[in-house]
Amino acid sequence: MPLPRLRVLAALLALGTTLPAHEHNQAALAQTMAEAAGAFLALLSEDDLKDAQFAADSAERENWHFVPMVRQGLVIKSMNFKQRAAALGLLHTALSNTGSVKVASIMQLEKVLRELENGAPHRDPDLYYLAIFGEPGVMPWGWRFEGHHVSVNQTITAEGISGTPLFLGANPGRVPRGSQEGKRILGEEEDMGRAFVLSLSAAQRKTAIISSRAEHEIETAQESRVSRLSPVGLRYRDMTTAQQGDLRKLLDLYVERHARDISEASLAKIEANGMDNLVFAWAGPTAVGEGHYYRIQGPTFVIEYGNTQNDANHHHTVFRDFENDFGRDVLGDHYRASH
Repeated sequence: MPLPRLRVLAALLALGTTLPAHEHNQAALAQTMAEAAGAFLALLSEDDLKDAQFAADSAERENWHFVPMVRQGLVIKSMNFKQRAAALGLLHTALSNTGSVKVASIMQLEKVLRELENGAPHRDPDLYYLAIFGEPGVMPWGWRFEGHHVSVNQTITAEGISGTPLFLGANPGRVPRGSQEGKRILGEEEDMGRAFVLSLSAAQRKTAIISSRAEHEIETAQESRVSRLSPVGLRYRDMTTAQQGDLRKLLDLYVERHARDISEASLAKIEANGMDNLVFAWAGPTAVGEGHYYRIQGPTFVIEYGNTQNDANHHHTVFRDFENDFGRDVLGDHYRASH
């Protein structure tokens, strides 16, 4: 269920922006994005524009990361109030209410990390960057909002909107102390995944659990281009009806981080490629507090969740499209036709 509008606005209040209304089709949403991106660029000086805007086919387009580092783009820390509001307004055109709250909360975790790490200066909720690729409304174009544990990538073409890669992480997974003690931004992702694997029969678990140990990182890591991972795991068609319903809820939890018009297109593509082709895999122990990993994979996508660092209190999650990350499938046809 979407979070009430009032809670969304409250979560974003510290960031100085509000959410635009989401439209009901991708053409309208693409127009909303173009208008929001144009409004942001119109507020920038010539020097700011050099930092914020890149060619549509720039190599920087696919240079994405989720670690704390200096990035290309205009950093929130350097923006005035109007610029910041416009930047965050563009960000939230791509996200559902739930996704918006998660992103805003992840950014605010930098304050928690600063406190836990004795004032570490690189822990700063203003160290997030917005980059625009191409001219808003002149297709193809796109944008990226990125910083520690957040990477939102949108590519807009005449055929629609590609919203992947979409990465969200949380450190700490559960805040250990302070004013936010006990807060778990991605707790639902952990709890639902564990509940699902524990709901399986002993025989099903033997198939679903692919390793007794989880790797240190999600398998797709920060790669620009990814291919289908090993198809090991428990297939959708080998689940009970109730288990299939629970897996669909877990899938929806990730896909519906996006605005409805983007998530509905993603789900339609997943369904068109056959729900029976979905595979669930788990690695590591199933006990709380032990490092673990799971993924849901289909013919064209993978969703990964990993929690192995900092004594299993550090979440990484990602949604990738093998064919169309960064709008690659559509853009490949576009650039081949234009040269």
